Amino acid sequence: SSAATEVDQFKQGPEMWRLQEKIADCLRGRYSLITYGMSEAAFYLCAYEFAIKAVNSPWCRLFDGDDAKVMEYASDLREFWKRGHGYDINRKSSCILVHDARTSDLKLQFLSGQQVTEAVTVQVGNADTLLPLLTLLGFFKDSEALTSSNYATQTHRSFRTSHVLPHAANLLLVLQPLLNEKPVTFPGLAEQQASMPLYGDVKEHYRELLHGCDFETECRLFLEMQSSPLKVECT
Repeated sequence: SSAATEVDQFKQGPEMWRLQEKIADCLRGRYSLITYGMSEAAFYLCAYEFAIKAVNSPWCRLFDGDDAKVMEYASDLREFWKRGHGYDINRKSSCILVHDARTSDLKLQFLSGQQVTEAVTVQVGNADTLLPLLTLLGFFKDSEALTSSNYATQTHRSFRTSHVLPHAANLLLVLQPLLNEKPVTFPGLAEQQASMPLYGDVKEHYRELLHGCDFETECRLFLEMQSSPLKVECT
């Protein structure tokens, strides 16, 4: 599967057709005149005006709660395959950020008893940077991959970009990670939920990423795979 394939199939699926027919009925127009692009534009105009101006604009009258969930899923589907758990290369492109966090941590030397010279290391990026990093750390990985055909079974999915990546999304890496200022648990360390996990346990849990995940190597291998001719053998 690919981002383009899954999203295109969902755009042409029954959930999206029902949404577009409802918009056409609301506007008293022909079904054939309402496209996915129009539906998406109207939905984002509604969302932006509500988020920026706190205004329930006329665009919002075209959608109800179920419609919003369908539009949200189309967006999540795209992000899942482009920057989320859909492909392994999506997460490994963020190896360098994990290594930098480790280097900064060693630089602080707070475990050695030496004087701390830096209180915090800040890196600024955008959603396209943050989502692959969260994916690499194992956050928001559901048991079933998002596809164009399983919308109905993904109602309670944890991979929901509208929650994970709001405006001014941020990740604070301490022994108790905070995502958008809210505490979250390191995947795989849920047994220590009652208390803050030990620093050694966190380092051991991510040992493979800290020592074996190299940005240059992963991207070079990916490019080599993309450029290699496809070999087909008939038996």
